[in-house]
Amino acid sequence: MNKRIMAIAVLLAGSMLGAQVNAKPSSGVMSSLNVYSYSKEVSDSPGGDSKMSTRVYDIKVGYIGASGLYLGGMYTTRSDESGSSTTDGNALAASIGYVGEAGVYIMGHYIVSAKFGDYKEGTGFKADLGYLYMVNNVVFVGAELTYRSIDYKKNDSIPNLDSHKVSETFPMLSVGVVF
Repeated sequence: MNKRIMAIAVLLAGSMLGAQVNAKPSSGVMSSLNVYSYSKEVSDSPGGDSKMSTRVYDIKVGYIGASGLYLGGMYTTRSDESGSSTTDGNALAASIGYVGEAGVYIMGHYIVSAKFGDYKEGTGFKADLGYLYMVNNVVFVGAELTYRSIDYKKNDSIPNLDSHKVSETFPMLSVGVVF
């Protein structure tokens, strides 16, 4: 699966570098799906095998104005698997950003509500720096680098928890529409 994602990323990067500069998306409603997938398998001899994977999906919907200003929201899900254990979570955020003439964009997201496994009452932020390539007047593909930091304030199994902060950086592939 990861080899396919890497091949798609290389193909997209190559086509973006070889293409002429495309215009930014026209004004209107912009909707996108952003995906991050990572998996790892370790074999020890003697010992055994272990597997782990992480999947993150962001769904962004907002309005992009003629000036390039983007206002919207984001819903994100995350699933971490390690051996036979799976931990799931999700978050909801308000978004603001700017999409430039050449398709380069920057977005900031204020995470108003997040949970992950037993961790609840999370808040934080996410920042995206990316590039959109308009395939036609409606559909775009792209890639972004994401930084996200979420601070969870509650876990029923840890009654005296003050804070559990998780910060991470990872790349994401994007596909979306503007209408």
